[in-house]
Amino acid sequence: PEDSIHHQNNIGSDIMMQLDDVVSSISTDMDRFAEASDRTLRWLDRCISANRNPEKQNLFGIVQGGLDTKPGGLREANLKGMIARDLPGYAIGGLAGGEEK
Repeated sequence: PEDSIHHQNNIGSDIMMQLDDVVSSISTDMDRFAEASDRTLRWLDRCISANRNPEKQNLFGIVQGGLDTKPGGLREANLKGMIARDLPGYAIGGLAGGEEK
C-alpha cells in the first residue's frame, strides 16, 4: 500500500486510488470475499497514513465485497468502513471480471 501511494504522490496524481485486494466477481468463495474486504480496509488505513499530500492529492477508496449487495452484506459493510474514514471519493471495485450484465 505504501509503495502504491508513494508512486502516486511522486507523479502528482490529482486523484489517487488505494491499493485493494480484488477477487474475481465470478468466484463463489464468500470467505475469500470477506478476507479481501477486510484487507482492503486495512490497506486503506495504510494508504491514508502514507499520503504525503492529502490537501492536494485526493485518495479514493475502492469498495469491495463481490456481488453481495444485500442489506448488511459485504459491499455495504465495506462501504460503511470507508465512509467512516471520510474520503473525498469512492470507486466501485471488483466488477468487470466476468459477471453477468
